[in-house]
Amino acid sequence: MLRLLVPIDGSDRSKQSIDWIKERYTPSEVSVTLLLVREDWDDIRCKEQCALAKEEALPILQESAHTLSDFSVATEVRFGRAGEEILRFAEETEIDIIVMTKSTKSGWIQMIGSVTNHVVKYAKCVVVIVPEMQTK
Repeated sequence: MLRLLVPIDGSDRSKQSIDWIKERYTPSEVSVTLLLVREDWDDIRCKEQCALAKEEALPILQESAHTLSDFSVATEVRFGRAGEEILRFAEETEIDIIVMTKSTKSGWIQMIGSVTNHVVKYAKCVVVIVPEMQTK
């Protein structure tokens, strides 16, 4: 069974990675971890604030997990710089594939975001970049 990691930030764009997984895999082929990284860790001073910050992230993760209801899904909240935490988590849990959605820029400049760029550059596993689908 492949272990997939999907960084989620609550945006519709980040949720497109979930749709990509559902189109390509069956629940028996993969287990999915949804990871939300809070970069406001400098503001957290005690265990209570940490617990509250994790609790605030749960609805975002639960909504995304619900769309994968037939799949084996775990959720995780981490604190720190998003790119570094995604890579750290992937290595610690022996993730096979990180699935992220790139931001589609219009015009002549097209680039992926800084977090995605960091993950692609330093990942020790396969990274799939899903093109952002324009919503109407």
